[in-house]
Amino acid sequence: MFQSFREVGNAILFCLLIEQSLSQEEVCDLQHAAPFQNILPRPYCKDGEKPETKLKRLEAKYGPLQVVQTIERLGTPKQASIAKEGDLLTKERLCCGLSVFEVILTRIKSYLDDPLWVGPPPANGVMNVEECTEFHRLWSALQFVYCIPVGENEFTVEQLFGEGLHWAGCAMIVLLGQQRRFEALDFCYHILRVQRVDGKDELVKGIPLKRMVDRIRRFQVLNSQIFAVLNKYLKTSDADSLPVEHVRCYPPPIHQSLAASRPPPGTIYMRADAVLK
Repeated sequence: MFQSFREVGNAILFCLLIEQSLSQEEVCDLQHAAPFQNILPRPYCKDGEKPETKLKRLEAKYGPLQVVQTIERLGTPKQASIAKEGDLLTKERLCCGLSVFEVILTRIKSYLDDPLWVGPPPANGVMNVEECTEFHRLWSALQFVYCIPVGENEFTVEQLFGEGLHWAGCAMIVLLGQQRRFEALDFCYHILRVQRVDGKDELVKGIPLKRMVDRIRRFQVLNSQIFAVLNKYLKTSDADSLPVEHVRCYPPPIHQSLAASRPPPGTIYMRADAVLK
């Protein structure tokens, strides 16, 4: 099972590296094309020098290199039209927000449509607390296993499988919309919070508690970094396209004598960006 998760995670990491490489390539293309598009850097000026004068000199120096104006003057109308389209494509390449990695994550998300990943609706209408019917509960059990410290001559899970294992699990949790529940109900995170309060350092069934908590903390940091990267590519910056979430408010309990005169709580509709703040 760990090997299968590792292969999936390595594939996701490979796609992320391709995205980063393409971004660097596009930045280099823009820098190389800048002199041919009349995009000049702000010149350095000493005391008493005017930047407008130096900028005009640079424009005059690189004026013959401007592709669009040169082709409009010396080429055919068809060539001028092609030059304008190429110039516009080069300038607007990074402004469109195109991302290969986002498309890949969306495609992977479309494969996770089996009800097996999310389980039946919770009986209490809010969330499953003790039931293990969602994927994040399975991943919590796996994380608990590889957070247990190994012996002196044994290999750790990070030595055997690298970070691809964690990328696969965290990616599936994010794509299934279970990140918040995983962070709230994970077994290892609960042990970490309890140990921070009581500060115990002892052997529990042959497991050194302090060493296990240190491993849990390292994996918690790694998971948070992976979640941040995935959410950066998945969440759009357009506030108008954010979905509206149904937020149910639970008022404090009231006395039975006042229950008949108090109206039942309704459903409040809020924007997703307001809920996450």
